[in-house]
Amino acid sequence: MKTVDRGYPNIDALVRDREVLTVEQAAEYLQIHKVTIYKYIRAGALPAAKLGKVYRIYRRDLEALIASARASGK
Repeated sequence: MKTVDRGYPNIDALVRDREVLTVEQAAEYLQIHKVTIYKYIRAGALPAAKLGKVYRIYRRDLEALIASARASGK
């Protein structure tokens, strides 16, 4: 997947310093497409808050998703 440089100096540093992420930031951090993040949200696998027309994701929920995927071997 091609990553898009949105002017972030380092996505890991950006995520580490933020408690709440956008869908785009979460996708960039996991190196997956943002559509996949939306699928996780719709399926209930990734909790997110919809504020107006945009979703916000707690970093801890993203890390929990990663941990559950590792535990299940997916």
